[in-house]
Amino acid sequence: MRLGFRQWFAERAELIVLGFTLVVTATLVGWWTILLGGEMRDNEMLERQLLAAQAGLDAGQVEQRQLDIAARHDRRNVMLVGESTLLGLLLSGSLVVLFLLAQRRKQQREDMEKLLQFTSHEFKTPVAGVKGLLQSLAIGSIPEQQRAELIRLGQIECDRLEHLAETILAYQRAMARDPREGLKPLDTAQFIEELLAHRARTGSGGTVDPASIGAVQVMADRDGLRVILENLLDNAHKYGGGQVQLAGAMRDGHWQLDISDQGRGFEPDSAEKLFDVHNRGSGEGMTHGAGLGLAIARQLARRMGGDITAHSPGPGKGAVFRVTLQVAAGGAAHG
Repeated sequence: MRLGFRQWFAERAELIVLGFTLVVTATLVGWWTILLGGEMRDNEMLERQLLAAQAGLDAGQVEQRQLDIAARHDRRNVMLVGESTLLGLLLSGSLVVLFLLAQRRKQQREDMEKLLQFTSHEFKTPVAGVKGLLQSLAIGSIPEQQRAELIRLGQIECDRLEHLAETILAYQRAMARDPREGLKPLDTAQFIEELLAHRARTGSGGTVDPASIGAVQVMADRDGLRVILENLLDNAHKYGGGQVQLAGAMRDGHWQLDISDQGRGFEPDSAEKLFDVHNRGSGEGMTHGAGLGLAIARQLARRMGGDITAHSPGPGKGAVFRVTLQVAAGGAAHG
Protein backbone atom coordinates (compact mmCIF):
# COMPACT_ATOMS: atom_id res chain seq x y z
CA MET A 1 0.00 0.00 0.00
CA ARG A 2 2.82 2.38 0.96
CA LEU A 3 4.75 1.53 -2.22
CA GLY A 4 1.66 2.21 -4.30
CA PHE A 5 1.21 5.62 -2.67
CA ARG A 6 4.87 6.47 -3.24
CA GLN A 7 4.61 5.58 -6.91
CA TRP A 8 1.38 7.60 -7.24
CA PHE A 9 3.01 10.60 -5.55
CA ALA A 10 6.20 10.31 -7.62
CA GLU A 11 4.22 10.33 -10.85
CA ARG A 12 2.31 13.47 -9.79
CA ALA A 13 4.87 15.21 -7.58
CA GLU A 14 5.43 18.15 -9.91
CA LEU A 15 1.70 18.74 -10.36
CA ILE A 16 1.07 18.52 -6.60
CA VAL A 17 3.89 20.95 -5.78
CA LEU A 18 2.75 23.44 -8.42
CA GLY A 19 -0.86 23.20 -7.23
CA PHE A 20 0.18 23.74 -3.62
CA THR A 21 2.34 26.71 -4.64
CA LEU A 22 -0.55 28.23 -6.58
CA VAL A 23 -2.89 27.91 -3.57
CA VAL A 24 -0.31 29.44 -1.20
CA THR A 25 0.41 32.26 -3.64
CA ALA A 26 -3.29 33.06 -4.07
CA THR A 27 -3.72 33.03 -0.29
CA LEU A 28 -0.78 35.40 0.26
CA VAL A 29 -1.97 37.82 -2.43
CA GLY A 30 -5.50 37.80 -0.95
CA TRP A 31 -4.19 38.33 2.58
CA TRP A 32 -1.92 41.18 1.41
CA THR A 33 -4.86 42.84 -0.37
CA ILE A 34 -7.13 42.58 2.68
CA LEU A 35 -4.39 43.86 4.99
CA LEU A 36 -3.59 46.91 2.90
CA GLY A 37 -7.30 47.59 2.35
CA GLY A 38 -7.80 47.69 6.11
CA GLU A 39 -4.82 50.00 6.58
CA MET A 40 -6.17 52.41 3.98
CA ARG A 41 -9.61 52.46 5.62
CA ASP A 42 -7.97 53.26 8.96
CA ASN A 43 -6.02 56.10 7.34
CA GLU A 44 -9.21 57.50 5.81
CA MET A 45 -10.99 57.46 9.18
CA LEU A 46 -8.00 59.16 10.79
CA GLU A 47 -8.00 61.88 8.13
CA ARG A 48 -11.72 62.52 8.68
CA GLN A 49 -11.24 62.71 12.46
CA LEU A 50 -8.40 65.20 12.07
CA LEU A 51 -10.56 67.24 9.69
CA ALA A 52 -13.43 67.30 12.18
CA ALA A 53 -11.06 68.49 14.92
CA GLN A 54 -9.61 71.25 12.79
CA ALA A 55 -10.95 74.74 13.66
CA GLY A 56 -11.47 77.75 11.47
CA LEU A 57 -13.09 75.97 8.50
CA ASP A 58 -16.52 76.77 7.20
CA ALA A 59 -19.06 74.15 6.04
CA GLY A 60 -18.05 74.45 2.37
CA GLN A 61 -14.38 73.90 3.10
CA VAL A 62 -15.12 70.89 5.30
CA GLU A 63 -17.29 69.32 2.59
CA GLN A 64 -14.59 69.92 -0.04
CA ARG A 65 -11.92 68.37 2.20
CA GLN A 66 -14.15 65.32 2.76
CA LEU A 67 -14.65 64.93 -0.97
CA ASP A 68 -10.88 65.12 -1.47
CA ILE A 69 -10.33 62.46 1.17
CA ALA A 70 -12.95 60.17 -0.44
CA ALA A 71 -11.46 60.65 -3.94
CA ARG A 72 -7.96 59.92 -2.66
CA HIS A 73 -9.17 56.81 -0.90
CA ASP A 74 -10.96 55.59 -4.07
CA ARG A 75 -7.75 56.06 -6.11
CA ARG A 76 -5.80 54.07 -3.56
CA ASN A 77 -8.39 51.29 -3.69
CA VAL A 78 -8.18 51.13 -7.48
CA MET A 79 -4.39 51.06 -7.28
CA LEU A 80 -4.48 48.29 -4.65
CA VAL A 81 -6.90 46.13 -6.63
CA GLY A 82 -4.95 46.69 -9.86
CA GLU A 83 -1.57 45.86 -8.30
CA SER A 84 -2.97 42.80 -6.54
CA THR A 85 -4.56 41.55 -9.73
CA LEU A 86 -1.38 42.13 -11.73
CA LEU A 87 0.76 40.39 -9.12
CA GLY A 88 -1.64 37.45 -9.04
CA LEU A 89 -1.61 37.17 -12.83
CA LEU A 90 2.20 37.33 -12.97
CA LEU A 91 2.61 34.66 -10.31
CA SER A 92 -0.09 32.47 -11.84
CA GLY A 93 1.45 32.86 -15.29
CA SER A 94 4.86 31.88 -13.94
CA LEU A 95 3.41 28.78 -12.33
CA VAL A 96 1.57 27.82 -15.52
CA VAL A 97 4.81 28.13 -17.49
CA LEU A 98 6.61 25.96 -14.95
CA PHE A 99 3.81 23.41 -15.17
CA LEU A 100 4.01 23.33 -18.98
CA LEU A 101 7.78 22.90 -18.80
CA ALA A 102 7.31 20.05 -16.34
CA GLN A 103 4.75 18.42 -18.62
CA ARG A 104 7.09 18.78 -21.60
CA ARG A 105 9.90 17.16 -19.67
CA LYS A 106 7.56 14.36 -18.66
CA GLN A 107 6.49 13.88 -22.29
CA GLN A 108 10.12 13.80 -23.41
CA ARG A 109 10.87 11.19 -20.78
CA GLU A 110 7.93 9.09 -21.93
CA ASP A 111 9.01 9.46 -25.56
CA MET A 112 12.50 8.29 -24.63
CA GLU A 113 11.10 5.28 -22.79
CA LYS A 114 8.98 4.38 -25.82
CA LEU A 115 11.98 4.80 -28.08
CA LEU A 116 13.99 2.45 -25.87
CA GLN A 117 11.16 -0.11 -26.00
CA PHE A 118 11.03 0.21 -29.77
CA THR A 119 14.82 -0.11 -30.03
CA SER A 120 14.90 -3.20 -27.82
CA HIS A 121 12.14 -4.82 -29.86
CA GLU A 122 13.83 -4.10 -33.19
CA PHE A 123 17.30 -5.21 -32.03
CA LYS A 124 16.11 -8.42 -30.42
CA THR A 125 15.63 -10.51 -33.58
CA PRO A 126 18.94 -9.78 -35.39
CA VAL A 127 20.93 -10.11 -32.14
CA ALA A 128 19.32 -13.48 -31.44
CA GLY A 129 20.10 -14.63 -34.98
CA VAL A 130 23.77 -13.64 -34.80
CA LYS A 131 24.10 -15.19 -31.33
CA GLY A 132 22.61 -18.48 -32.52
CA LEU A 133 24.94 -18.54 -35.52
CA LEU A 134 28.03 -17.92 -33.38
CA GLN A 135 26.99 -20.60 -30.89
CA SER A 136 26.50 -23.10 -33.72
CA LEU A 137 29.89 -22.25 -35.20
CA ALA A 138 31.52 -22.55 -31.78
CA ILE A 139 30.29 -26.10 -31.18
CA GLY A 140 30.90 -27.12 -34.79
CA SER A 141 27.33 -28.22 -35.47
CA ILE A 142 27.14 -26.54 -38.88
CA PRO A 143 28.29 -28.63 -41.88
CA GLU A 144 31.24 -27.18 -43.80
CA GLN A 145 29.21 -26.70 -46.99
CA GLN A 146 26.64 -24.53 -45.17
CA ARG A 147 29.03 -22.31 -43.25
CA ALA A 148 29.68 -19.79 -46.02
CA GLU A 149 25.96 -19.16 -46.57
CA LEU A 150 25.21 -18.86 -42.85
CA ILE A 151 28.13 -16.50 -42.33
CA ARG A 152 26.76 -14.38 -45.19
CA LEU A 153 23.37 -14.29 -43.46
CA GLY A 154 25.09 -13.34 -40.22
CA GLN A 155 26.79 -10.44 -41.97
CA ILE A 156 23.41 -9.29 -43.29
CA GLU A 157 22.02 -9.37 -39.74
CA CYS A 158 24.99 -7.28 -38.56
CA ASP A 159 24.29 -4.83 -41.37
CA ARG A 160 20.68 -4.65 -40.20
CA LEU A 161 21.87 -3.85 -36.67
CA GLU A 162 24.10 -1.09 -38.01
CA HIS A 163 21.22 0.22 -40.11
CA LEU A 164 18.89 0.28 -37.09
CA ALA A 165 21.49 2.12 -35.01
CA GLU A 166 21.96 4.73 -37.74
CA THR A 167 18.19 5.21 -38.01
CA ILE A 168 17.79 5.71 -34.26
CA LEU A 169 20.67 8.21 -34.16
CA ALA A 170 19.09 10.09 -37.07
CA TYR A 171 15.80 10.24 -35.17
CA GLN A 172 17.53 11.59 -32.07
CA ARG A 173 19.33 14.27 -34.10
CA ALA A 174 16.07 15.30 -35.78
CA MET A 175 14.19 15.54 -32.48
CA ALA A 176 17.00 17.46 -30.75
CA ARG A 177 16.84 20.33 -33.25
CA ASP A 178 14.25 23.05 -33.46
CA PRO A 179 11.88 21.98 -36.30
CA ARG A 180 12.39 25.25 -38.12
CA GLU A 181 16.19 25.06 -37.94
CA GLY A 182 16.38 21.64 -39.58
CA LEU A 183 14.14 22.45 -42.56
CA LYS A 184 16.08 22.95 -45.77
CA PRO A 185 15.26 22.50 -49.47
CA LEU A 186 15.74 18.84 -50.36
CA ASP A 187 15.65 17.19 -53.79
CA THR A 188 13.24 14.27 -53.43
CA ALA A 189 14.46 12.19 -56.37
CA GLN A 190 18.12 12.32 -55.33
CA PHE A 191 17.34 11.75 -51.66
CA ILE A 192 15.17 8.68 -52.29
CA GLU A 193 17.72 7.26 -54.75
CA GLU A 194 20.45 7.54 -52.11
CA LEU A 195 18.18 6.08 -49.44
CA LEU A 196 17.24 3.04 -51.52
CA ALA A 197 20.89 2.46 -52.45
CA HIS A 198 21.84 2.56 -48.76
CA ARG A 199 19.08 0.10 -47.88
CA ALA A 200 20.25 -2.25 -50.60
CA ARG A 201 23.83 -2.14 -49.29
CA THR A 202 22.77 -2.79 -45.70
CA GLY A 203 20.45 -5.65 -46.57
CA SER A 204 17.28 -3.86 -45.45
CA GLY A 205 15.61 -5.94 -48.10
CA GLY A 206 12.58 -5.79 -50.30
CA THR A 207 11.99 -4.65 -53.83
CA VAL A 208 11.04 -1.02 -54.31
CA ASP A 209 9.76 0.49 -57.53
CA PRO A 210 10.56 4.25 -57.51
CA ALA A 211 9.29 4.75 -61.06
CA SER A 212 7.36 7.97 -60.51
CA ILE A 213 9.02 10.07 -57.83
CA GLY A 214 9.63 13.30 -59.69
CA ALA A 215 12.37 15.82 -58.91
CA VAL A 216 10.74 18.17 -56.40
CA GLN A 217 12.36 20.49 -53.87
CA VAL A 218 10.63 20.07 -50.49
CA MET A 219 11.25 21.70 -47.13
CA ALA A 220 12.42 18.86 -44.91
CA ASP A 221 14.88 17.81 -42.24
CA ARG A 222 17.23 15.28 -43.89
CA ASP A 223 17.60 13.10 -40.79
CA GLY A 224 13.90 13.31 -40.03
CA LEU A 225 12.82 12.41 -43.56
CA ARG A 226 15.22 9.50 -43.59
CA VAL A 227 13.67 8.10 -40.39
CA ILE A 228 10.17 8.59 -41.84
CA LEU A 229 10.89 6.70 -45.06
CA GLU A 230 12.93 4.00 -43.30
CA ASN A 231 10.01 3.28 -40.98
CA LEU A 232 7.42 3.27 -43.75
CA LEU A 233 9.52 1.07 -46.05
CA ASP A 234 10.31 -1.35 -43.22
CA ASN A 235 6.61 -1.47 -42.39
CA ALA A 236 5.66 -2.08 -46.02
CA HIS A 237 8.17 -4.92 -46.42
CA LYS A 238 7.23 -6.50 -43.11
CA TYR A 239 3.46 -6.42 -43.55
CA GLY A 240 2.99 -5.70 -47.24
CA GLY A 241 4.98 -8.48 -48.82
CA GLY A 242 6.15 -8.52 -52.41
CA GLN A 243 6.98 -5.34 -54.24
CA VAL A 244 6.57 -1.88 -52.77
CA GLN A 245 5.80 1.02 -55.09
CA LEU A 246 6.67 4.69 -54.59
CA ALA A 247 4.71 7.42 -56.37
CA GLY A 248 5.19 11.15 -55.87
CA ALA A 249 2.86 13.91 -57.05
CA MET A 250 2.05 17.58 -56.50
CA ARG A 251 -1.39 18.16 -54.96
CA ASP A 252 -2.83 21.37 -53.52
CA GLY A 253 0.56 23.05 -53.34
CA HIS A 254 2.15 20.15 -51.42
CA TRP A 255 4.25 17.17 -52.48
CA GLN A 256 2.79 13.80 -51.64
CA LEU A 257 4.63 10.48 -51.68
CA ASP A 258 2.52 7.31 -51.71
CA ILE A 259 4.15 4.11 -50.43
CA SER A 260 1.93 1.26 -51.67
CA ASP A 261 2.00 -2.46 -51.06
CA GLN A 262 -0.21 -5.45 -51.86
CA GLY A 263 -0.07 -7.09 -48.45
CA ARG A 264 -2.29 -7.58 -45.44
CA GLY A 265 -4.02 -4.21 -45.45
CA PHE A 266 -6.41 -3.24 -42.65
CA GLU A 267 -9.97 -2.17 -41.99
CA PRO A 268 -10.53 1.33 -43.46
CA ASP A 269 -11.84 2.73 -40.17
CA SER A 270 -8.71 1.51 -38.32
CA ALA A 271 -6.30 3.81 -40.16
CA GLU A 272 -5.78 6.28 -37.30
CA LYS A 273 -5.19 3.48 -34.79
CA LEU A 274 -2.09 2.47 -36.73
CA PHE A 275 -0.35 5.59 -35.45
CA ASP A 276 -1.33 5.01 -31.81
CA VAL A 277 1.76 4.16 -29.75
CA HIS A 278 -0.38 2.01 -27.46
CA ASN A 279 -1.27 -0.39 -30.29
CA ARG A 280 1.21 -2.86 -31.67
CA GLY A 281 -0.90 -4.87 -34.10
CA SER A 282 -2.79 -6.88 -31.55
CA GLY A 283 -6.21 -5.34 -31.95
CA GLU A 284 -8.91 -6.15 -34.47
CA GLY A 285 -7.88 -4.98 -37.90
CA MET A 286 -4.46 -3.95 -36.59
CA THR A 287 -2.39 -6.21 -38.86
CA HIS A 288 -0.29 -3.60 -40.61
CA GLY A 289 2.39 -2.56 -38.18
CA ALA A 290 0.64 -0.50 -35.56
CA GLY A 291 3.04 0.78 -32.94
CA LEU A 292 5.86 3.17 -32.20
CA GLY A 293 7.50 3.12 -35.65
CA LEU A 294 4.55 4.72 -37.41
CA ALA A 295 3.93 7.08 -34.49
CA ILE A 296 7.54 8.29 -34.73
CA ALA A 297 7.20 8.81 -38.48
CA ARG A 298 4.03 10.88 -38.14
CA GLN A 299 5.49 12.94 -35.29
CA LEU A 300 8.54 13.84 -37.40
CA ALA A 301 6.42 14.64 -40.46
CA ARG A 302 4.24 17.02 -38.47
CA ARG A 303 7.33 18.74 -37.03
CA MET A 304 8.23 19.52 -40.63
CA GLY A 305 4.82 21.00 -41.34
CA GLY A 306 3.61 17.88 -43.14
CA ASP A 307 1.70 14.74 -42.22
CA ILE A 308 1.31 10.99 -42.79
CA THR A 309 -1.98 9.26 -43.49
CA ALA A 310 -2.89 5.66 -44.21
CA HIS A 311 -5.53 4.02 -46.42
CA SER A 312 -6.56 0.49 -47.25
CA PRO A 313 -9.56 -0.97 -49.14
CA GLY A 314 -9.68 -3.70 -46.52
CA PRO A 315 -7.84 -6.73 -45.07
CA GLY A 316 -5.80 -8.58 -47.67
CA LYS A 317 -6.10 -5.74 -50.21
CA GLY A 318 -2.87 -3.84 -49.56
CA ALA A 319 -2.28 -0.42 -48.06
CA VAL A 320 -1.07 3.04 -49.00
CA PHE A 321 0.85 5.32 -46.64
CA ARG A 322 0.98 8.92 -47.85
CA VAL A 323 3.69 11.37 -46.78
CA THR A 324 2.80 15.03 -47.32
CA LEU A 325 5.51 17.73 -47.23
CA GLN A 326 5.72 21.43 -47.99
CA VAL A 327 7.23 22.40 -51.34
CA ALA A 328 10.20 24.76 -51.23
CA ALA A 329 9.91 28.11 -52.99
CA GLY A 330 10.42 27.46 -56.69
CA GLY A 331 10.64 23.73 -56.01
CA ALA A 332 8.05 22.43 -58.47
CA ALA A 333 8.69 19.17 -60.28
CA HIS A 334 11.01 19.23 -63.24
CA GLY A 335 12.62 16.80 -65.58
